[in-house]
Amino acid sequence: MKRAIILGLAGAAGLVASCSFGPMWSAPEMPVPAEFRGAGVSDSTMADLPWQQVLSDAHLQALLNDVFTSNRSLEAMMHNVESARRYITVARAPMFPSLGYLAQGSKGASSPATVATANETTIPAAGGLSASWELDIWGKTRKGIESAEAQALAAEESFNNVRISLMKQVATGYLRLIMLDEQLKIAHEAVASYRDSLKLFENQLESGVANKLQTASAQAALSAAEAQIPNLQMQIAEMENTLSVLAGRAPGAIERSGSMQAFASASGVAAGIPADVIARRPDIRAAEQKLRAANAEIGVAIANYFPSISLTGLAGIATPDLRHGLSRSADGWGIGANLTGPLFQAGQLRANEAMKRDAFLAAKADYEQAVLSALAEVSTTLVQRTKLRDIMKKQEQAVAAYQESVKLSKARYSQGLASYYEVLTAQQGLFPAQTQLAAYRYQYAACIPTLYTQLGGGWKTK
Repeated sequence: MKRAIILGLAGAAGLVASCSFGPMWSAPEMPVPAEFRGAGVSDSTMADLPWQQVLSDAHLQALLNDVFTSNRSLEAMMHNVESARRYITVARAPMFPSLGYLAQGSKGASSPATVATANETTIPAAGGLSASWELDIWGKTRKGIESAEAQALAAEESFNNVRISLMKQVATGYLRLIMLDEQLKIAHEAVASYRDSLKLFENQLESGVANKLQTASAQAALSAAEAQIPNLQMQIAEMENTLSVLAGRAPGAIERSGSMQAFASASGVAAGIPADVIARRPDIRAAEQKLRAANAEIGVAIANYFPSISLTGLAGIATPDLRHGLSRSADGWGIGANLTGPLFQAGQLRANEAMKRDAFLAAKADYEQAVLSALAEVSTTLVQRTKLRDIMKKQEQAVAAYQESVKLSKARYSQGLASYYEVLTAQQGLFPAQTQLAAYRYQYAACIPTLYTQLGGGWKTK
């Protein structure tokens, strides 16, 4: 009999023609250029490559593997993804009958002081199964499921976006460490050179050959170079600690190798076409799923205008007296339908629908902004890489010229044609130029992981 009631509920639900309200979902179309500003048309994109091929340094790969397995932000995001996935089950539950059970029965007696005999009270014992099922005639539950599924996908894409953001942060931080190492080496060389110059001028001053201007200039150059050393050491320690925490490690040293010149000499990049970015970037995909969820919520709000129809059923047994157990029990069953709907809500339903439509328009604006920002980011990096290549070449020429100047001034000094002050002047141009060249090489090399992640590469794993 219990099975018959459940089948009856299912049959009744199947006889009801269902419909669904709310706007149909379709991703908004965006005006996309045929090619990126700063790059020609390319059929391939570096985003198709695995991250290990783009970021091939062994120490950087080891660091990134620790980030992907031990970063606390990624771990928190993964739990959010799992929670969003589980909510789909919650949203689907109303599509199926809800089954429950019940049982009752009691027996008692009272003996008032003014009555000689006790009064005995018995409540019949009963037990059974109950079932209820709200029919999804207007598509409210289905729209809720669609919203939950979209939100779960948005959570997954947000996780992927955090992953590639960390990849970019770690890769550029690793390159910055190498740049700081080279700048620190240049600072130590400058200190040694300026110290020799100062010692020479102090000796010449005592002999009456040099003057106080030359000695003061050498002292100023030495002190300025010495001040750079602890400043660079401080920046190195800060960057190492940041990368260690991102990798889930205690703050400490970061193992690294390579030179900025080698990283800056990496091969060219292929950006592909702008449409690839829209289809690939996880932040855009997340914004699209949030928009889809907002669209489904409009359907849920519209369905609230219509009545709710529920089927209920009950099957069980009852016995008039607990003392007789089930020997005098009787079967019982029942089936019914409930219809409830709104009459007066003081504008609540209309306001709720308007709120959902406003939320959809806000999500649509967020999606469009994400697309435009992504295209702008890629174009900006492509232009930067092109311009930095020219800047870097000019700075390399400047360093070469300063090195030649130092070489010639030393030769003139050794031949007695010039004072060592000419050498000092040439060195004061060389060391800052070398430091700036290391910075330009870093900016140029950092375009690779930056552009790779901006194109949407690196979030797919094996």
